[in-house]
Amino acid sequence: MLRRATTGVAVLLSASVAARSARADEPPKTDGTQPAVLAQPADAPDAAPPLSRPPPGLGAKHRLSDEDYRRKEEGHYFTGLPLFSYDPTLGFGFGARAYFYYDGYRKDPLFGYTPYQDRVFAQVFFSTGGAQDQVIDYDAPTFLGSLYRVRATLEYNADTNWPYFGTGSRSMQPLSFPGAPGKTYAKLSAFQAATSAVQPNGMTYANYNIYGVREPTLQLAVEPILLGGIVRSTFGTNLDYFALTDYTGQLVTATGQGGGSAKAPEATTLLASDCKAGRILGCGGGRDDVLRLALSLDTRDFEPDPNSGIYAELSGEYSTKALASQYQYMRLMLSVRGFYSPLPKLADVVLAVRGLYELQTPGVPFFSEEILPFIDDNHAGLGGFRTLRGYDQNRFVGPVIVLTNYEVRYTFVKFHVLRQGFAFMVVPFLDMGRVFDNVQQTSLQGWKHSEGAGFRIAWNEATILFADYGVSAEGTGLYLNFNHIF
Repeated sequence: MLRRATTGVAVLLSASVAARSARADEPPKTDGTQPAVLAQPADAPDAAPPLSRPPPGLGAKHRLSDEDYRRKEEGHYFTGLPLFSYDPTLGFGFGARAYFYYDGYRKDPLFGYTPYQDRVFAQVFFSTGGAQDQVIDYDAPTFLGSLYRVRATLEYNADTNWPYFGTGSRSMQPLSFPGAPGKTYAKLSAFQAATSAVQPNGMTYANYNIYGVREPTLQLAVEPILLGGIVRSTFGTNLDYFALTDYTGQLVTATGQGGGSAKAPEATTLLASDCKAGRILGCGGGRDDVLRLALSLDTRDFEPDPNSGIYAELSGEYSTKALASQYQYMRLMLSVRGFYSPLPKLADVVLAVRGLYELQTPGVPFFSEEILPFIDDNHAGLGGFRTLRGYDQNRFVGPVIVLTNYEVRYTFVKFHVLRQGFAFMVVPFLDMGRVFDNVQQTSLQGWKHSEGAGFRIAWNEATILFADYGVSAEGTGLYLNFNHIF
């Protein structure tokens, strides 16, 4: 099954690149069927932008800025690095990620209107926190030159320490555990030190807020491009299987009375307690397959690293037994991102903001309630490097999720080395969000917030590497990874 899906993505990529390469070598037409363009030297990053009209079907789409157009690579190229990451939840991560891009050529009318024509990346990743994430992903914004975007992802996720802090308003409460009745903890580090201790009865709560999960996933999506290129509808499916491990009663690593490492049986975890009380669904894991439908409006000038425009998406997922899922529910998320350059002639500064609101019906398994179903990449819960930096991953999860993020992206230097383009930027940020049990509870009260700053590198425009440091009321987080968080 793994080999078939992987080969399918590879064949899809090869066919697409071959077709695009053949089309790019054709001379420009001047009979009105395709706008004529001025060919540019392939090896000149400062080549002048083409004098062309938008390609058919993309008349409303914004062209790349002149600077981004000049810096954009032609043809195909690879980027990638050995992965070294750090996340308070996952620990230190090691692996590798390689990107393959096909951008087309300057004489192709699509060159100035797409971030790339084909992109595939493959990743191998393991962490000291017991996580692994193996991925192969394909994306074609205008598949074979058509007005359809095609995405395909095959992924295997596993984690022996995936956080669980309850769901809904209970997850918004201060940190506490049964080993210290009536006591709460303001800092996550103090809470973890207390739970990891061996209790007087010889047991421990070291794994009170974590469980193990193994999740193979196949994601497929087709997005027809509408209204001149700024609107896309999405039709797709996610096929997921969840195998869960609860640590209640197992021998786990704890902290002995002398401060050294010790083995002790795990007391009842929060997950086991919630399952026994019937507060949540999905305690046995299983298949969680969904049908995905979405509509998006995109006026960004350059998708991986925008200078201007908005991106709004209304994304829905429907899980049903008709798809062989063991669960039945719906979720709906509205997300809006905005980008604005206030002083484009004086400084490369971009003001970036994102807001989202998600609601879910009863019937969602607890392990899926954390999902934020973005079209380009699902995110998990509030907390961690994609949502509330400085809080633990999945710290706040519930039927209703609200989030806002604010960033100031200042690019202070750009240069070329060995035909590779780089840009350095600093990014101060503010994150805010919370969860509710139902829509009627929605308010501006009790929101959690975190703030911090990051350093990011744009490599050949489309690959973004980042190091963000977030500070919250419960602690701090240093995050090393790929791509802007929105």
